[in-house]
Amino acid sequence: MMAGAELASERIRLRALEPEDASALFLYASDPLVARYAGWRPHRTPFDSILYIQRCMSDQWGPITFAVEHCEERSLIGVVDIRIISRLWASGEIGYTLARSYWGQGYNVEACDLLINYGFETLGLRRIQAVCDTRNRRSYRTMEKLGMVRERIIYGQHTVRGRQPDRFVYSLLRREWRLRRMASGDGALATHRRDRASGYLR
Repeated sequence: MMAGAELASERIRLRALEPEDASALFLYASDPLVARYAGWRPHRTPFDSILYIQRCMSDQWGPITFAVEHCEERSLIGVVDIRIISRLWASGEIGYTLARSYWGQGYNVEACDLLINYGFETLGLRRIQAVCDTRNRRSYRTMEKLGMVRERIIYGQHTVRGRQPDRFVYSLLRREWRLRRMASGDGALATHRRDRASGYLR
């Protein structure tokens, strides 16, 4: 689904994907290391990237997909998305992919922070989760930096490119997000997250 909003921080802008993004998208989506733990295969030709953008622009595509644009360079450096997994429980899930040359510089956290704010403020969600392969330390460290709590492990439930990887499920509740926004490093937030991770909060 086409993103109907633009979100911005000092270094990046989240905007709708455009057909003109295909070349930049192919540069990183064809990288086997970028796709290593993803649920999709590396793009083999620019046409794969064009098709992906067309799917994201379709109303039939479930996730709300944003291009991650580097403000200074005015170039596409990745994609993030958010989808509603339960309207009854107001629960959503985020996903993210970033070009390898921008790894380790905080762009993923910055983009996902904007996306989470959008999920709670605009979509009215009460819980947002993210899922990753248990071997993908870079991804689950991103979740932890966003203030998410590891809830559980899913053991080999889905087949991804012939494998059945174990996956971590992390989540953030709206009340935790509010506490985090009010005062980073606040003791109440640290206690709340520790108790929920231990199973005391339901």
